Amino acid sequence: MKKLALWCVPALLLFFAGCSTSKLTTSWVSPQATMQGRHFNKVLVLGLLSAKNRAVKVNMENELASGLNNMGIQTITATDIYGPNAFRGMSERQAMRRLHNDGIDGVITIALINKNTSRNYVPGSWGGPFWGYYSYYSPYMWGAPYGGYMSRTTSYSFETNLYDLQNKSKLLYSAQSETVDPNSPTKLAMDFAKTIVKDLKTKNLLR
Repeated sequence: MKKLALWCVPALLLFFAGCSTSKLTTSWVSPQATMQGRHFNKVLVLGLLSAKNRAVKVNMENELASGLNNMGIQTITATDIYGPNAFRGMSERQAMRRLHNDGIDGVITIALINKNTSRNYVPGSWGGPFWGYYSYYSPYMWGAPYGGYMSRTTSYSFETNLYDLQNKSKLLYSAQSETVDPNSPTKLAMDFAKTIVKDLKTKNLLR
């Protein structure tokens, strides 16, 4: 899994970044999932991100769990229940036993599958004193102090899977989504969760 290097973008680039956008790129539902929806007593949201990206993991878990709870589905997060190192060092059998003992019959995982960064020159000009603008913008500007700037666009692709623990951990749902230029862990999590919850509602998969 590639590491998620977030929030190291210079402040100027964040200022010029557009609104964060999230969209669904692919979505799949198992033929075994009925159109009436699948009933779960308790769903666990588990972010599969590295320790370095704990803030992102926590925000994504919380936002997705909140969206599912608003749908009337009892949902908890792995970080809240098991801490930041949930299931570390456990075998699959041990983890499954723990989940069953806690009454969890559905698990939704979130994994980063790709990160792309592109740089583009954006032409422009600013008025004002020469040195005031030059000294402030010079680390990021291209050429003359009244020229444009280099804009960086970063997109993050996530895969979200739903597993049915009542049925031998069968995969019921898998979706890939892309979020472009998030300006904070909270914004990324909110946009991501809205996209996934909307798709789950559309497919009438959970009830």
